[in-house]
Amino acid sequence: MMKHAATRVSLACAMLALVTCFNCSWSQSEDYAAKASIIDGIRAFEAGEDRADSLFVLGERHSDLAGLSAYNAGRSLLEKSEAGQEARQAFQRAIKSASDQQLTSDAWHNIGNSLLMEQDLENAIEAYKSALRANPRNEAARYNLSYALRQQQDQQDQQDQQDQQDQQDQQEQQDQKDQQDQEDQQDQQDQQDQQDQQDQQDQQDQQDQQQEQQDQQDQQDQQQNQQDKQDQQDQQDQQEQQQEQPQQVEGQISKEDMERILESLERGEEEVQAKLMKAKSQGKKKKIEKDW
Repeated sequence: MMKHAATRVSLACAMLALVTCFNCSWSQSEDYAAKASIIDGIRAFEAGEDRADSLFVLGERHSDLAGLSAYNAGRSLLEKSEAGQEARQAFQRAIKSASDQQLTSDAWHNIGNSLLMEQDLENAIEAYKSALRANPRNEAARYNLSYALRQQQDQQDQQDQQDQQDQQDQQEQQDQKDQQDQEDQQDQQDQQDQQDQQDQQDQQDQQDQQQEQQDQQDQQDQQQNQQDKQDQQDQQDQQEQQQEQPQQVEGQISKEDMERILESLERGEEEVQAKLMKAKSQGKKKKIEKDW
């Protein structure tokens, strides 16, 4: 932690310096109003009153005590929240007006404290270095400089670690994205292959169906041609047969009629022969008795 005790010692030194200056300047200066404002500011600061900084600002009108009064104004402002910028401006006025290296070192030290509380480590470090340049024996400034440097290193380490983690996260996200893109591309290729295979199968099925229909049609055409040829041949044979058959003369028995007559005669002859054979068979069995 920062050594706040150093700031209280600084204000006490300022009060001692103020008393010393009063001893040598009361009889020389007529700016009693400025001196009175400084004295009232010290009393208000010790009492914890908010008006202390404004009283010290009035005291800056004193030609000999302007630097001291500006320093006290800065110390008063440090006690207020959100008044860091005003406090640093007051310390800067003290640095410009003061000829005392101790006061200058304390002013730079408090500027560093103000910046450190705002986490402005880089500028705080520079302020502490300025405090040590003005007074190398300012141990409070040395301690806070070391503390600020450690804070800066910790922040840098955290930033490096965060950057490394961000880079790793980014790389992992990129790897995941690449993997997802590759999987999506593979899925798309698989779908395309399946679609191509299905299209090829559909095309083959369509060709097979068309070929089958064509074969059936060819077979039907072939059968029809054969039937037409057969019908044509039968018609031609019939015509030739009709042309070869002689025409029947009126009153003449046709060949067909003659065949039917002969067939009828043959059947009649067969019946007669059958009867004779039967009768003959019966005659052999009958015993003839002679009348002797």
